[in-house]
Amino acid sequence: MKRALVIAAILALGTAPLLAQTAAGSTSTGSGLVSPLNLTADLYPVRVDVVRIYGHADGYKVVYRKGGTEFAEVYIPIGWFTAGGKAQLLLGRGPERPYMVVYYREDGSFSHVKLYALQNITDSSWGEMTGDPGDVFSVDSIKLEF
Repeated sequence: MKRALVIAAILALGTAPLLAQTAAGSTSTGSGLVSPLNLTADLYPVRVDVVRIYGHADGYKVVYRKGGTEFAEVYIPIGWFTAGGKAQLLLGRGPERPYMVVYYREDGSFSHVKLYALQNITDSSWGEMTGDPGDVFSVDSIKLEF
């Protein structure tokens, strides 16, 4: 009785991963396993190195590297930095910061942005934007320049 129970448990555990793999995706190889080469992504990330982040009451002006010696800037409204919003500010430490990852959908439309900045706001990568910025923070999406 015990032997039959152990054999049944081994068979159940051995076939569960195979069943999960075939049910996980609609594209499969001839062996029944899902091929990662056939899967498509819903979002495409684009990472850029940030030179400086200027804080303002209306949002953040982000200056990033566009090429070897050229720079470009984007404006991220403060209203995007909400739970479930279009932007996230992730503070931390490390030599790779600051950088920014902009996510685009398959059709090329903007999805959301993650801004990875240094935790220490006295660092030279942080700045303050003074004066009236006008309507530069009235944006609906981010279009990166290369």
